[in-house]
Amino acid sequence: MAEYKIRGVGNKELNVMFGDFCYYNQHTLHERYTPLGIGLIAQYIKERFGDEVSVSIHKDVNKFLEKSAEKAPDVIGLSVYYWNMAQNQYVVRRIREMYGDKVIVVLGGPSIDDNELEQYKFLTKKFPQANALVINEGETGFTNIMDQIYNGVDGLFKNPIDGVSFLSGDQVVQGLAVGTNTDLSTISSPYLSGLMDEFMYSDYQPLIQTSRFCPYTCAFCVSGKLRGKLRGYPIEQIEEELKYVSKRYADRPHHTMYIADENFGILKRDVEIAEIIKKCSKDYNYPQNVFFYNDKRFKETSRKVIEILGDINQSGLVLALQTENPETLKAINRRNVSEEEIDDAINWASELNIPTSTELIFGMPHDTKDSFVDLLDRSVERGFDSVLCHNLFLMDGIELNRPGTRQKFGIKTKYRPLGTNYGKYDGEFIAEYEEVVVACNSFSYEDFLEIRNLNFMYYAVFALDFQKWFFQYLRNLDIKLSEFFIAFVNPDRSKNWPKEYIKFLDDLKNTIQGELHNTKEGVVSHCKKVFESKGNSVGEPSRINVNLGARLIYQESSWIKGVFLQHLDNLLGSKLSEEEKDISGMLIDLAEHERINLKNFSEKKTMNFSYDVISWKQGKFKTKLRDLKMENKPVNFLIDDTRVAQINSFQNRFGSSSDEDFYYAAMDFITPRSCLSHILSYKD
Repeated sequence: MAEYKIRGVGNKELNVMFGDFCYYNQHTLHERYTPLGIGLIAQYIKERFGDEVSVSIHKDVNKFLEKSAEKAPDVIGLSVYYWNMAQNQYVVRRIREMYGDKVIVVLGGPSIDDNELEQYKFLTKKFPQANALVINEGETGFTNIMDQIYNGVDGLFKNPIDGVSFLSGDQVVQGLAVGTNTDLSTISSPYLSGLMDEFMYSDYQPLIQTSRFCPYTCAFCVSGKLRGKLRGYPIEQIEEELKYVSKRYADRPHHTMYIADENFGILKRDVEIAEIIKKCSKDYNYPQNVFFYNDKRFKETSRKVIEILGDINQSGLVLALQTENPETLKAINRRNVSEEEIDDAINWASELNIPTSTELIFGMPHDTKDSFVDLLDRSVERGFDSVLCHNLFLMDGIELNRPGTRQKFGIKTKYRPLGTNYGKYDGEFIAEYEEVVVACNSFSYEDFLEIRNLNFMYYAVFALDFQKWFFQYLRNLDIKLSEFFIAFVNPDRSKNWPKEYIKFLDDLKNTIQGELHNTKEGVVSHCKKVFESKGNSVGEPSRINVNLGARLIYQESSWIKGVFLQHLDNLLGSKLSEEEKDISGMLIDLAEHERINLKNFSEKKTMNFSYDVISWKQGKFKTKLRDLKMENKPVNFLIDDTRVAQINSFQNRFGSSSDEDFYYAAMDFITPRSCLSHILSYKD
């Protein structure tokens, strides 16, 4: 990069533009959040420099470029995440085309590594036209750059700047590491100043941050590289923020508030914050749902927070175990909770009727197919309501992505599209990607594909509630879910299976393998073909779990019952009694009845029961269902007013879509997931 020539600023208001970009299509509505990160930096800069600086924040790439064309920016600050890397690269290229070296381009965000070699690659390979990187918390580093401008330093980016890295020739110049101990009382709220007002409408969901820093050091996470002090914003400011946001979102379609803390509930004062949130919900009818990640250790304060938030807590209790392989835990710098702590937490949640979930990651060092399948089975047997498994992908800014680590563990990767994050900008097509770990020293590519199939099945059952009654009953019969899933996705094809079933499995296999590419360019080409085939609109090239899950639930029902019962018979053979066969068939029918008809949700359904399935569910399916025999009773399939409102809102947005698109959208946009199922009660 040519050296930036500082212009006289004595009589000039500097135009500083911030960007936190996301993609705009019907599939990304639930992924659009208010730009809190750059909002905090912008507010900090505005207060520090007052009338000497004009500050604006942007989410939309096109609008950002339009505004920059109307008035040339002096400095731009861009938040870089793995999901908007290509957007940021495009913006930097366009700014250089318009203004050459007259604009300072600064990059920040969690994807910026603090490792010198990684910074060098970032500045030479991914962003060769950027001037500098802000490391860790952006307020400090960005302010230090602005200070140098206003102090009239002779030649910016010559001498080290604290909290900033830049290139000088072929060398990375790093200032002193700062920005992990910032006094948060010095950072005012961009909500309360009105700076975020333009984003507070239906297309954006609010982010609230009450504290910063994660005390854990997981090598697969961008937060794991930070070292600093866990700090909170002034509680008075948080309360005013919560009230401000709640008042403005009360009559909006989105009713979920997102807490951006890495471990909400880790601080004692989080109990008070939870009480404020609950009061806002009562006073303003917002939020109706709160999403957050609870403290990984799940101590007393975390439990109190979950108790207080009660039924507006969309997350329930999340114990993100990720792995329990001792070798893996050591390799990724992680320590999990004990078996006793897990059991205690699940039992506590069960007594209070709080849903529980765990998240697992396959693909980390020392993972094997067998050890991971065992972990899946243990997680189900522990009684988690939801068990979700993910495939490890490598992001900029994480320790597992460094060359030495990759080589040490024999990590091999492929690339796949990142959801629907792609599109055309001024004639240029861009697309985001994930770099997925598909093999290492301890597992093969074939192992990866098998786990990926299981990943899909666990998602369908636990996230989408697909035939959950039947699969819970398998536990009554002492069948491991993984055993059934493996049989389901790998049937003996010499037998007479329905051709529709075999076609579904072939489509699943081809889709899973077809989404993986050897190069980033392959991802872009694939997404472009999808885009053009849809008449230059965004399709869904990679959302396998959602797409195939919707198809399995809504469009494949004709063969489900027969196939499931046949696989059950194959696994148990003569051990399966006629009563157990009848119960299995009844539960499969129940799941079909329970599912709400989203195109006609007033449809009346009837079904009689001779087993107390409602008590069985309330007891977390622990009792043997055959022990809950009762006199035959009809059941009510009910929808409460909240669910009706949610479905109406969904229909207004997607009611004209094709059946395929309609049900795909339903999987994404109707929250909570239980809204897709009736409430069951026995008729008097």
